[in-house]
Amino acid sequence: MSFVRKPRPYSSGLPSVGLPGAARATAAREAPRPEKARKGPRPPRGSRPAMSWAGAVTGLAVLGTALVILVGASGLWNSVARDWQFRSAAAGVTDVAR
Repeated sequence: MSFVRKPRPYSSGLPSVGLPGAARATAAREAPRPEKARKGPRPPRGSRPAMSWAGAVTGLAVLGTALVILVGASGLWNSVARDWQFRSAAAGVTDVAR
């Protein structure tokens, strides 16, 4: 199966074979042409936010930084809380041992 697009007869640039040259010229002159519909002036488009690739990359960098800071602070808090629990348990053990 070939994926090459085959040329169509009407777009090949060759003259059509259906009518002889004189009849084709007369038919083209007598054929009514549709009038183009004139459109009124367009209303102005709403302003779009000027978001560029640079703005998107900056936004992602800010979100990534916030995520790293949040995860780091959470890890630091867990480490401090665990140390506090161990010290509290150690103090309880020394009180019992006395």
